[in-house]
Amino acid sequence: MGETSVAVVTGAASGLGLGLAAGLVARGMSVVIADINGDALAQAQQRLQVDGAEVLAVRTDVTKDDEVAALASRTLDRFGRVDIVCLNAGVNLRGRAWELSVDDWRWIYDVNVFGVVHGIRSFVPILLKEGAGHVLITASNSAVATLPALAPYVSSKHAVLALAETVQHDLLEVGSDVRVSVVLPGAIRSGMADAVRNRPADYGSAQVSAEVLHASRAFLERYGSDPRTMADDILRQALDKHCFCVFTDPADTATLLTHAQALGEGRLPTVTAPVFQENR
Repeated sequence: MGETSVAVVTGAASGLGLGLAAGLVARGMSVVIADINGDALAQAQQRLQVDGAEVLAVRTDVTKDDEVAALASRTLDRFGRVDIVCLNAGVNLRGRAWELSVDDWRWIYDVNVFGVVHGIRSFVPILLKEGAGHVLITASNSAVATLPALAPYVSSKHAVLALAETVQHDLLEVGSDVRVSVVLPGAIRSGMADAVRNRPADYGSAQVSAEVLHASRAFLERYGSDPRTMADDILRQALDKHCFCVFTDPADTATLLTHAQALGEGRLPTVTAPVFQENR
C-alpha cells in the first residue's frame, strides 16, 4: 500500500473549510487544519478525529507570511509530505467603497489575496519538489460578477481567480504536473457574517451595525448551502474530474456569460443577487 496522502486546509475551523477537511478525512487522508480562531480550531479537530483519522491543528494567521511558512514546516515535520493544499481562508465586510477605512481594505486583501499568495509561496515549492500535488483555491461566484457594498471582497475574489489562472499557467510552462483548481462557491452556511470578530488588532476595530449583521446572518441561513455537501461536490470536481474552475451553482455559469456580454457591449452589468434586492 502507498503512503497516506496529506492535505492542508486554511480557514478550516468552520464553513467550507471545515467541510473540505471533513471530506478529505472521509477520503482517508491525514489532514492539517489551520485557522486564526484557536478555540474553534480545537473544536474542529475534535470533530474530525474520528475512526482513527490523523488531524493536526495549527493556529495560523494567513496574513502573516512567516506563520504560513511555519504551517508548511509543521506539516512536513509531522507527515513528511503534502499532496493537497486548500487555500480557503476568507473574510468579508459590507460598506460603500469610499466609506470603508484603509484598514478595512487591507484586512480583506491581506486575508483573501495575500493569504493565497503566502500559501502559494510556502507550499508550491514543496509540491514542485515532490513532482505532483493539487492546490485548491477558494474564490467566490462574485469573482465573475460585481456586487455593490462589497467592493473589497468582490475585487479581492476577482484577484484570486486571476491568480489561480496565472499560477496554473506558470506551472504548465515549467513542465510541472502540479494542478490548480479554483472554486467559485455561492452562499454557504457559515460564520462569514461574524468574521470581523477575528480581525487582528493590527487592522484596528470595525463597527458592524446590528441591522447589517442580522441581515447578513439571515441571508446565509436562507440561501447558504450545507458546507459538507458543497465540499464533497467540490472535491469530486477538482480532485476526481480535474476541473480547473468549479462552480457550485450551475446558474453562475449563466451569470458569467451575461456579465461578459454586457461588458463586451459596453454596458454596466446588472446586479441580481438576492441579498441586495432584499437588504438595500
